[in-house]
Amino acid sequence: MKTRTLSIIVTSITVVLLAAGVAGATSNWTLPSPIPLTAAVSSGISYQGRLFDSGGTPLNGTYSLRFVVYDKAVAGSALWDSGNLNVTIDDGLFNVKLGIDQTDVNGQALWLSIIVQGQTLSPRQEILPAPYALSLRPGADIVGDSIGANDATLAGYAPATGTALYADANGGTGLVGDSENSYGIWGSSNNSWGGYFTSDGGYGIRVDTNGTDHYDHGAYVTSTGGYGVYATSAQNQGVRGEAGNVSGISQPLGTVGVVGIGQSRGMYGASGNGIGTYGTSQGNYGVWGQSNTYRGVTGRTSRVDNNYGFYTPDNLFAANVNISGAVMAVMQNSGDESLSPGDVVIFSGMNTSITGVDGPLVQVSKANQANSTAVAGVVFSRFNIDAINPDLELPDGSASEKSANLDVTPAGSAPPNDYVLVVVQGPAQVKASALGSGDIQPGDLLSTGSTAGLAEKAAAVTTNGIEVAPPGTIFAKALEPVTGKEEMIYVYVTLQ
Repeated sequence: MKTRTLSIIVTSITVVLLAAGVAGATSNWTLPSPIPLTAAVSSGISYQGRLFDSGGTPLNGTYSLRFVVYDKAVAGSALWDSGNLNVTIDDGLFNVKLGIDQTDVNGQALWLSIIVQGQTLSPRQEILPAPYALSLRPGADIVGDSIGANDATLAGYAPATGTALYADANGGTGLVGDSENSYGIWGSSNNSWGGYFTSDGGYGIRVDTNGTDHYDHGAYVTSTGGYGVYATSAQNQGVRGEAGNVSGISQPLGTVGVVGIGQSRGMYGASGNGIGTYGTSQGNYGVWGQSNTYRGVTGRTSRVDNNYGFYTPDNLFAANVNISGAVMAVMQNSGDESLSPGDVVIFSGMNTSITGVDGPLVQVSKANQANSTAVAGVVFSRFNIDAINPDLELPDGSASEKSANLDVTPAGSAPPNDYVLVVVQGPAQVKASALGSGDIQPGDLLSTGSTAGLAEKAAAVTTNGIEVAPPGTIFAKALEPVTGKEEMIYVYVTLQ
């Protein structure tokens, strides 16, 4: 009798009602702060149903039930199989927990096939979401009222090595963020990356802006303690920037740290308190500047003493040099007297053992005889030797701060063993005297005078009836006159 009853039940069951329930998320779920989880919630779903015999009597007892999840209502592929389960039925009601694969519940439609005592019921039951879970199906919008900084309309929590939120797209967009007046996407982290982007064949990250204001930047990056932007490339340029119409402009290739290509300026470096542009290379150019129409490289500083718009401890190469000021060299005072701005100095030696600079330094002393052939130039100012200390060239926080507060050209005289900037070519102010060799007029040749440190009109010697200055004694030409006195005048230094 029992076997007959089971047969009737299996073959005559025509209705297994009640759909599966799945966990849903509301569209305005507010969390005051992240909650540490001790264990993750199960990925299983609860399925309930009721079984009757052909006469409509609810069943009681234990029956073999099997549940298979398919991706189609008919045919299709089986995605998950519970295997045979011994299920207790009470007054026709049963309740089972189906541990389906979480990855299969990804927004696709699913159907549940139910097999009772080895026979498959028809049709398959569609697995429907709970009403609020509709906000998570593909194409849904998640909206809510205004929320605070610690609130979220969709939140995910994961263990230290897991992923809180994952979006995947085979051919479209994995994740889209949009905002009318604020951030489209906000990423933050206490100890790691706020955002991490990779690509196997395209852009790791692309940023566009349609703003018309000059402050509507494509990307805006700030940093408190690290690099504002840190970019590396194994086989190409670390950073490449293009601005305006760059067609026809040289397009460098290869492993270049920073490349700037612009219709107006390729690269512009400015700093109010540190390094405007820093370029270094192990085997080639530290900085390369090229322009078809204007400036290849522009360097500016906001320091009141103008030190330094451009600085390099290495050699410079240029096809032409155009200057409006003077060329100066760092030299050391090896004499017994202090050197002041405007003093005429002579060569006295070379310091080859100096430390804290990149190479040996020329030594000078105050000129102490007329028409000296050892004349070296004119003192411009004292010089702080730390300005060319290699330890201050490193772009770290402490070095940058020390360099920014450095008084490169201190006022006053340079005592013995101190350092000076000496004008070796170009305009300079010099202490000149008209008391020894006579008055000085613009264009007159100048040499060291009979008074220590002063310039005088150069002496003349006659050779084959022609008056010339003694070779090696001329260091400048006067640009202003001096009559019967000593005063500071402008000269043009041109060592001969």
